[in-house]
Order: sequence, then structure tokens, then C-alpha cells
Amino acid sequence: MTETQLDAASIRAVGPIYAAAMLEELRLFDVMDRLVSLYQSGRLPIRRGPAGERLYQYWKQQPPRLSPAERRSLYSRVVGVGGEDADATANREFADLWLRFIASVSVLARAEVTAAPVERAVRQQAVRQAGRELASNLSLHGYGFTHFAASELQTEVKTITSVLSDPDVRSAYGARSMWEVIDKVSSVDLGGARNARRYRAMAESGSTIIGWLARNVRELGRDSIRPILRRQPDGRALLAACEQWAAARGEPADDPGPR
Repeated sequence: MTETQLDAASIRAVGPIYAAAMLEELRLFDVMDRLVSLYQSGRLPIRRGPAGERLYQYWKQQPPRLSPAERRSLYSRVVGVGGEDADATANREFADLWLRFIASVSVLARAEVTAAPVERAVRQQAVRQAGRELASNLSLHGYGFTHFAASELQTEVKTITSVLSDPDVRSAYGARSMWEVIDKVSSVDLGGARNARRYRAMAESGSTIIGWLARNVRELGRDSIRPILRRQPDGRALLAACEQWAAARGEPADDPGPR
């Protein structure tokens, strides 16, 4: 695949990997590993039931899953985060292309309110160009092996989510949600909690942005003067996701405590 081709399936495969990279920063996988260790040693006070069965199966299936090092290598290669600075396979262009696209959408949103028609048309073309360049990058780095890794990571995240959301697990930590379970385990056993609000928002909004790119590859690939971003539900969802991601990025990485 060349850098100029836009492939919706390859772009779509990047979504679960980007979300997993953000959840990795939140310590989602580390928390699950800690729960498995506690359960294995009899120090996790939950009864025999669905949560226990999932924890056992997670432990039993450990060898086939991607290791922490393999996950971080994947994140680095696909979206340029989590790897070593000297990693020759890292997607070093992703961060700039990502920020440029989000900024172009934000500028267009302001222009739609106050700018003249000519300026709005210019801003629409800026979104098209930035989206095309980002989609090209994701098409290249989401190709081949990435499809299978994305599917595996998506399944693993669903499994972890089901365990952390289980009433027995939440009760063991006096937590109202899986995010509180992550905070409590991280605080007690992993050296401190991260900002769940930040990484959860970045994972969710990032997936929405990547999904929009995948659905609009045909339009992004066209040389056209018609608007690329319209005020239909799909367009409004993209605008909201870009705003959410930008706001979350400004949050501190570590848990800021109650507000």
C-alpha cells in the first residue's frame, strides 16, 4: 500500500489501537493483571461467579495475548505513542497530522458562525486536506498485521471492561464504576492513579474521529470544492469529538483529585 491510497478498513483498524493506547496510559491492562494476581493468591474477596470465571480464563489465556512490550511496540508503530524514542518503526508523523486535523475542524466550527462564505469554503478545504493527509497516514500504518492485532485488542478490552464492571469486583473495592476500580487499584498497588477522565475521553473521542475518517474516505480522496463537513449528525459528532479530545488533552495526566 502506498501513502497516497486511502483504505477504510485499514483506517478503521487504527481505532481500537488508539483507544487501547489511551487505556494503557490509564493502566487498564496493569489493573487487570493485578486483579488476576490477587485472585490467584486468594486475596481478592469475590465469590465464585462470572467475574471469577473471567479472571481465571484471562489468566489461562495469557500466553497467546500480546505482551505489554508487544502492545507498546504496536502503539508506537501505528499511532506513534508508547515506544522508545529511538524506535525506527514509530509513526512519527501521526501526532502532527492528528493535531492539524483537529485544529482545522475547530477553526471551521468557528468560521461557520462568524465568517463570510468565501472564508468558510477555504476552511472546508483545509479540513479536507488535513483529513486526507491523516487518513493516508492511518491507511499506511493500519495495513496488514494491524487488522488482526486491532481485533485481538478490542476483544481483550471488552473482557477487561466486563470484569472491572462486575458488581462483585466493584463491591470488593467499594467502587461505583469500573473507573473507580482502576483508580483504587492504581493508587494502592501501581504507584498512583492516573486521570481517568482524561484518558477515557481521549479514547472515546479519538475512536469517533478515526471512525469519521474511515466512513468518509471516498469524499476525502476527491478533489472537490463542495463542503467535506456538513451539519448532519455525523458532522456534529465529529465536531463534538474534536472539542472533547482537545479539552481532555489539556487535563493533567495524573489524577487531579475531586473538584
